Amino acid sequence: MKQVSMALVLAVLLPLSGAATAAVVTVSGQGQSYDPGIALADARADAAAECTAQGGTPLEEIYNHVTRANLWLASSIWRCEVP
Repeated sequence: MKQVSMALVLAVLLPLSGAATAAVVTVSGQGQSYDPGIALADARADAAAECTAQGGTPLEEIYNHVTRANLWLASSIWRCEVP
């Protein structure tokens, strides 16, 4: 019985040991401008820069928001895969 359970543990753990482990984190960016499109583009660029600063790759934008104050204020939230 002990040999069977040890073989089962090894069969489960061996495929995991060779796999690359990457984490998915959430990053955000902000932008402001007199133009809403520029504010959103700046927010997206800020989030992408935050991701690459961590050595990661931006995967997808999961939320953005643009609002009017004295300027247009934008925020963008992204999923980022980091090693």
